[in-house]
Amino acid sequence: MSLVFHWGGPRHGDVVHVPDEQLVSSVLVYDGPRWFGVYERHQPAQVQDTADGPAEVWVVRE
Repeated sequence: MSLVFHWGGPRHGDVVHVPDEQLVSSVLVYDGPRWFGVYERHQPAQVQDTADGPAEVWVVRE
């Protein structure tokens, strides 16, 4: 599991554990039920300190 910090969009600021197999693509796609959205890795790669530990930053794809 990897820790992901969301930047932008309806999930802005959310920190979640994401299974590593969902991060093999360059995009992270949410199909609901809470929100729909597409996020991509911040370029260059960036890590944000969170209460749960360091998390990789993924930004909303507009």
